[in-house]
Amino acid sequence: MTANFKINRKIIFLALKFYFILRMKYTIYIVYFFYFKHMKAKIIISVIRALGVIFILGIFLCLSINAYVLWVSNASIYDKYNIPEWYQVWLIFWASVRPNKEPSEILKDRLDTAVFAYDKWRIEQIIVSGDNRTEHYNEPIAMKNYLMKQWIKKSDIYVDYAWFDTYDSIYRARDVFQVEKLLLFSQKFHLQRAVYIGNGLWIETKGISTELQVDSYKEREFFGRIKAFLDVEIFRSKPKYLWEPIPIISNEDIEKGKQDLFNKEK
Repeated sequence: MTANFKINRKIIFLALKFYFILRMKYTIYIVYFFYFKHMKAKIIISVIRALGVIFILGIFLCLSINAYVLWVSNASIYDKYNIPEWYQVWLIFWASVRPNKEPSEILKDRLDTAVFAYDKWRIEQIIVSGDNRTEHYNEPIAMKNYLMKQWIKKSDIYVDYAWFDTYDSIYRARDVFQVEKLLLFSQKFHLQRAVYIGNGLWIETKGISTELQVDSYKEREFFGRIKAFLDVEIFRSKPKYLWEPIPIISNEDIEKGKQDLFNKEK
């Protein structure tokens, strides 16, 4: 009897122990389901909300940067009939060249506007900046040849072969060609960014808008203005290609140099 009681007591004890273990296990599951699962859902919701706020702030920041760039540059953009003052050096930006080495429609529009201004305002020096990625593709030479066909003197054209982007071209105009005052030629959608970059690099910069306007570039320019802002205000990065200075000499300085040589010979 005593032995049976002891066995029964052990069985009862094991059964109770097993019962409490199971109960505890299910209790843990219940707590996990109703608490941790709920907390996990709250964390996920909080993360989604935070990402949403960051996304909205990002959009607002991008719109603000674009508005700022446009606000800074628009007052310095003119048409070819209303050039504000005399500028010694002009910069014509690149665009694609056709397989027959003739300028594309966009590039021809920029070059024709420069020719008009050259004839009317007698600009002294023109920088043509373009892509020369291979020996078979050379934008600046195509630009130079087109200008020379329009009776612009070869000696008035300076070639910048090391195109990479708008920021690099203007940076080189300052550090390579030693320009302190610059007038840019391009379509308005591009000038709004280019004029901002020029003034941001401490060059007195204005732009002449050409007649052709291309709406398909507006989306690209939205992100281009953001990049321009970061380049000018944050990174202050140097161009991909930079070389020793090649100062642009004015016609007045050339004539003065000739006169000095003439006086020395006398």
